[in-house]
Amino acid sequence: MKQLVVFKNKFDKELIRYLDKKEGDMRKLDEKGGEMVKSIKTFLEYGGKRFRPALFYFAYESFVENKKIHDLQFSFIFELFHTFALIHDDIIDHALLRRGNPTIHIKYGLQMGVLSGDFALTLVDELYLNLISQSKLESSKIDEANELFNKYKQELLVGQYLDCIHLDNREKIMKLKTADYSFVKPVLFALLFTNESTTIKQKWRMFLTRLGIVFQLKDDYEGVFSDEKQTGKSSLSDTQEGKNTYIVELFKKRANQEELKQFNSFFGRQEISQLIFLEYRKLLEKKHIKEDVILKIKAECDELEMELRQGMGKYTPFHMLLQEIINYINTF
Repeated sequence: MKQLVVFKNKFDKELIRYLDKKEGDMRKLDEKGGEMVKSIKTFLEYGGKRFRPALFYFAYESFVENKKIHDLQFSFIFELFHTFALIHDDIIDHALLRRGNPTIHIKYGLQMGVLSGDFALTLVDELYLNLISQSKLESSKIDEANELFNKYKQELLVGQYLDCIHLDNREKIMKLKTADYSFVKPVLFALLFTNESTTIKQKWRMFLTRLGIVFQLKDDYEGVFSDEKQTGKSSLSDTQEGKNTYIVELFKKRANQEELKQFNSFFGRQEISQLIFLEYRKLLEKKHIKEDVILKIKAECDELEMELRQGMGKYTPFHMLLQEIINYINTF
């Protein structure tokens, strides 16, 4: 993912510079006033691909002719909001690891986990208000941006809640938590600054929704079948949390009554043993679920790649980024 790596290096350098200044401002209030910002920087140093800010940045750079905002700074919004969401998500899930490191609430305590997540959210709002107010956009565009910004934040939280209560509607949760939040809305923000037609925007919305859903399928696959050293989080976590993934749906359709009874005895329970989980994973492979999930992901990626090259307009750096993401999803 060469293009994404180059962007990440540039992005991280500027975002840390922004946070260093913010940490210094907070330390003027008190010697310990910058600790929340420091924990946010720690979280960012754990890694991450940065594809959400990259999607906005490359779409803006590729499609916007009359540039009215500082697009790199605006892209900070997407990573800081993601930071807020993940820090709080780890608290909700009682997670011990994030990207192979102690989660923020484990490393610094629950209070810091809650407050540093909250602080990241205040930075999101501050950046947005400052950049939009300086953009000299016409009032109708500002109204449109404000509506999109509110939906971006609120719909993710609705999706997170629906996931927490194990709503029996996997596709709705995938759309809210991954497709819209991670793929569609960052690009819609970029397109908002263009004169692209509603038809073109809808075309991108549909493409990015499909890309987001297959990305989530790959994430669900890794949450069960991948090595913890590769994912940086426990391979038990999705099963412990009782996540209703495509893998779980396939298993329930193919399992017999005895297998379902055994499954229900550990699914959604924190105390699941490694031995029981490995037996469950072997059963998934025996029923060809692992194989079928891979085939489904690869088929969808092949279709998306073809559409990207033939049906999504002039090939741009944004298209190159999307190709890199498809390649990443399609690698096993």
